[in-house]
Amino acid sequence: MFRISVGGVQLGISFSFPAVIALVLLTGCDEGSLLTALLCCCLHECGHLFFMLIFGRRPEAVTLYGGGIRITPQKGRIDSFGKDLAILLAGCGVNFLLAWAWLLTHGMTSFVQINLLLGAFNLLPFRYFDGGRALELLTEGKGLRAVRFTFIILTAMLIIIMAMRGSVSISLLITFAFALAAETADNT
Repeated sequence: MFRISVGGVQLGISFSFPAVIALVLLTGCDEGSLLTALLCCCLHECGHLFFMLIFGRRPEAVTLYGGGIRITPQKGRIDSFGKDLAILLAGCGVNFLLAWAWLLTHGMTSFVQINLLLGAFNLLPFRYFDGGRALELLTEGKGLRAVRFTFIILTAMLIIIMAMRGSVSISLLITFAFALAAETADNT
């Protein structure tokens, strides 16, 4: 892990980040789509950062890793329920607003599709996604196992259907494996 401190914020990059980019490029993704996806990810995280700063909360660290970008808030500070929820959902909100605005001005493009996919993807109820953390906040942790188990089963069924049709998405498989491993590790 390479880290530097800028203005009291630790900026880091894990080996897994360039490794995943290389893997994506090796699977046939063109550079333009990859750059668009990275831009959409950065804009998503800017949504989180914007609301954090509005509410007077600075990030402790920003890390690029194989799963994307992780923002670690300052420790020891507890915000209100509404502020925490706004910060959690701000990234997805940015993706959906950008998709809508771009669709109205430029029509359906890969920028619109990637923003819609990224926003929806981050709303999944898994532990390390915005949706999972928001759901945990909204339900105070009650019933999360059942919701997450249901989504794991539905995703497994989707992968099986895609495999039978010969169109399995490598990114869906990697994401499923990551979510399954994270859920299993945290529940043992």
